[in-house]
Amino acid sequence: DVPTENDQDAVTPTPKQADLSLSKTISNATPNVGDVVTFTITVNNAGPDAATGVAIEDAIPNGYSNISSISNSGIITNDTINWTSLSIANGGSITLTYTAKVNAPGVGVSYTNTAQVTDADQFDPNSTPNNDVPTENDQDAVTPTVKQADLSLSKTISNATPNVGDVVTF
Repeated sequence: DVPTENDQDAVTPTPKQADLSLSKTISNATPNVGDVVTFTITVNNAGPDAATGVAIEDAIPNGYSNISSISNSGIITNDTINWTSLSIANGGSITLTYTAKVNAPGVGVSYTNTAQVTDADQFDPNSTPNNDVPTENDQDAVTPTVKQADLSLSKTISNATPNVGDVVTF
């Protein structure tokens, strides 16, 4: 039997793709120590397919504490918030938020807060090597400028050795 057209066939699958991008903002870019700020993470899906099994990770630096009001069933473990099993329609987006108290600056205190897409069921054409390592558009960071004041006080007296009844000026 010499192969003819009906003796062979080929199939070329087209893997589903979801081009995800992440952006992050903070509610106050110049907070005071002790202020509560809201972080907002927006993940967009440029398709062409819906994204499922999307996972987002946000590692909280030591410049923040009292993490609360975590949206969309995010789970905090130690200093990392994870959102898992998220779905984003083709052309759609999802918004994730949480609040944090701004800690006082000091040696080794960091305010740079980074979030990233860590996984999705679909191939992301703008991620390397195979959806496991985020690229520039799969992560974002914000760094507020925490307000500080370096106050000093000095006090003098007009006469350091006054007699009883003398009037002095401070």
